[in-house]
Amino acid sequence: MEYYIGIDAGGTKTEAALTDQTGHILHRHRGKGCNPMDIGIPAVKELILSVVEALTAVSPNIPASLYGGIAGLDRIDVDLDAFLAKHTDIPIIRTEDDGCNMISGMLGHVDGCGMVCGTGSSLFVRIEGRPLVHIGGLGYLIDTGGSGFELARDGLKRAYRYLDGRGEQTLLVEQFSNALHKDLKHAFLDLYSEGRPFIASLAHVVFECATAGDAVACALLEEGSFKLAELTHAAAKHFDGDFTVVMNGGIFHAYPHYAEAVRKKASPRANMILADVPAIYGAFVEALWQGNVRADEETRRQFMADYERIIT
Repeated sequence: MEYYIGIDAGGTKTEAALTDQTGHILHRHRGKGCNPMDIGIPAVKELILSVVEALTAVSPNIPASLYGGIAGLDRIDVDLDAFLAKHTDIPIIRTEDDGCNMISGMLGHVDGCGMVCGTGSSLFVRIEGRPLVHIGGLGYLIDTGGSGFELARDGLKRAYRYLDGRGEQTLLVEQFSNALHKDLKHAFLDLYSEGRPFIASLAHVVFECATAGDAVACALLEEGSFKLAELTHAAAKHFDGDFTVVMNGGIFHAYPHYAEAVRKKASPRANMILADVPAIYGAFVEALWQGNVRADEETRRQFMADYERIIT
């Protein structure tokens, strides 16, 4: 029996699994986020290596293949494959940005796109024989449109503008204060000290206020869904006909009506589907693929049964 390691590392969490070729999960790992834009390149290398070493230590033998999808990896200059090869005995190692996790988990190895909306946002275009194309996802300082971070940040901006007397009255002020357990007027330094993932975790306030009918919050969601839909119009330029976009990420799954708003604004040639498997399953599919093993429906069922059963 051969064993495989799959890794899915995003801005909020890092998830990994040691599996056999049938989809049986021997061990799951779940830890902190691993985006190099948040924690830096040295910390990414250290975190991923520690995860790989921990899973290898409990494997009955040296894993045959390792695949890691890591958010932001294609935006930095680092050869993580070479680093891991130097420190492990795993014969096949491939790491790249996390776009293929989404695509492979739902579509297998066919052309298509993966759109993520969680802490950050972006879209990936995968076409056989071409380099993976990354649209958006340039980090919170430049472009993370429609993401949890941007929704929360812009919600905070609107709330503070109202407190300053420059903006429209909004329920966001009260609800952000409740979420932070202190008056928003006195939470300014807390927001700066906690960082991007913490601010992204406040996105629920915007959704709750929109549900309550707050006009400012509703406008933020409308704008966010438009920005995400824009990604599909850019992706359409890479396809001659219709194409599939797999939607994944914490925001889409927590708020499916937001995913539906994106779908309605998307390219008319885009078949928008919401992922029903975790991104880590796609990493497992990729690890199998590069080991010349193909996942089938029974493999998927086994993986998902263990995934739901095994608590990290």
